[in-house]
Amino acid sequence: MRSRFLTVYDYGTGGVWQYITADSIEQITTKYPKLTVLIEPPAWWSERPIQNLRTYDIDAEPTDFLKSLVEGNG
Repeated sequence: MRSRFLTVYDYGTGGVWQYITADSIEQITTKYPKLTVLIEPPAWWSERPIQNLRTYDIDAEPTDFLKSLVEGNG
């Protein structure tokens, strides 16, 4: 059964946050090694912004952003 994982691409002065549904953390980090997977949201972040994040499936066609991470442009 798939789970929804909170991920972030930290670019130094900020980050790109999203959820990815996958079978495991390893499945995400293998496909997108530049993403960090969080077990729990950061303490400084309120619940509201986290609920508004988009969710992507690990097997779906990657977004342009995710493609750029795989191609090394991120």
